Amino acid sequence: MLDIIQRIGIVVGVAMIVAMGLLMNIEVGTRTLLGFSTQISDEYAGYFFTAATMLCFLPALRDERFLRVEGLIAMAPPRLRAIAEAFAALIGAGTCAVLADATYDLTAASISFGTRSLQASQTPLAIPQAVMPFCFAILSIAFLEWGWVRSRRLWRGQTVTETHHALD
Repeated sequence: MLDIIQRIGIVVGVAMIVAMGLLMNIEVGTRTLLGFSTQISDEYAGYFFTAATMLCFLPALRDERFLRVEGLIAMAPPRLRAIAEAFAALIGAGTCAVLADATYDLTAASISFGTRSLQASQTPLAIPQAVMPFCFAILSIAFLEWGWVRSRRLWRGQTVTETHHALD
């Protein structure tokens, strides 16, 4: 299931980056050639960038592209490292679960109060905010998967350089 969500997230994330680039170029073109602004480019570029980033956290984690500092743990024996990796995954999953809850509450409050952006578009803020609780919840699950797969491989003395797309 995470594989499907990951593929969809990458496609949507790429579409958001392309849309952001198009919107920014339209803004530059209209300002330069026509002397007026779209009034939405900065706001929507921020929404698109944030969504693309959030949607690509899952593949970043599963493909081992998150920034990690492994100086000490890399020198540990495999079984100790497996325990440390499982603990780190639990911390990551817990942190993401808390963030999913907090961003869900934020989105729900925006819906309840009808909060809109202060920009010219008056975008209902629940729309761009909705991606955050979803992505943090998925990332929480992915941390559990990552910790399980990685610590299992280390415990068995296997390498952990493979990606986590295919569970053992």
